Amino acid sequence: MTEREFSKKCGKCRQRAVTLDTVCYTVEFDHDGRKYEVTVPDLVVPRCSNCGTIALDEEANRQISAAFRRKAGLLSPEQIRQHRVALGLTQQGLADLLSVGVSTLSRWETGAQIQQRSLDRFLRAAFVFPELRQALAEDPALQLPEQPPRQLDSAWQEEPAESPSLRNVPDSAL
Repeated sequence: MTEREFSKKCGKCRQRAVTLDTVCYTVEFDHDGRKYEVTVPDLVVPRCSNCGTIALDEEANRQISAAFRRKAGLLSPEQIRQHRVALGLTQQGLADLLSVGVSTLSRWETGAQIQQRSLDRFLRAAFVFPELRQALAEDPALQLPEQPPRQLDSAWQEEPAESPSLRNVPDSAL
């Protein structure tokens, strides 16, 4: 393992007193409209022994992101990469199936970006169901009919919600 590089000079008090220290670190994430409180009990971070200021270096950020992904139930970068490789897909191939940019997929796999919950579920489905991968590979398979189906499958049927009608609201109010 390589030695962690960080500035020995504190950005707050300007003293050369920064060393690695173990702290209990808690942070709140806002992700996809939800709030998550994430605690990393033994986070090793650069910390100033003079004023107590901590700095989050690349390794600390990686550990915090991993803890968040676990808390939110999202695939890790390693899991995304492992499943893609197991399916024999290149980054470009999987990006094309999902209709995302290859740079986006690359950021998910390196941990530079955390995928949205909906795309995480889509990734899981694409990894698990060969039929979905086949349908995604064949553009015509995803063409919608001109008229939507009249009724949802009974397992998905929803009762209409009681809501005020918008029929009598003038267009200018919408």
